Amino acid sequence: MNIINHIEMMDGQAVIRGHGHLKAKMVARMHLWDGVSIEDVTAHYGLTASEVYAALAYYYDNQDELEAEYERTVAESHDEALTLEAYKAKLARRKR
Repeated sequence: MNIINHIEMMDGQAVIRGHGHLKAKMVARMHLWDGVSIEDVTAHYGLTASEVYAALAYYYDNQDELEAEYERTVAESHDEALTLEAYKAKLARRKR
């Protein structure tokens, strides 16, 4: 088997074939970023080791793009987050 047998594109995202919308990058990050063993990742998601390794291969092949996407998402969420002061002001406007 090879990565093509385990990864497919769905709505612009690489997912693990046969596992709904389970994103390859999330599987890979669980091991790479959180330090979870391959065995524990397979148990957590109900995957085979080859599916996890395919997710890792996909991640490494696209690492720069995936990490830039992550950084953009984090920055956007920070930009859109309400501060405590903004939340209090929003509540005060509702009470009027």
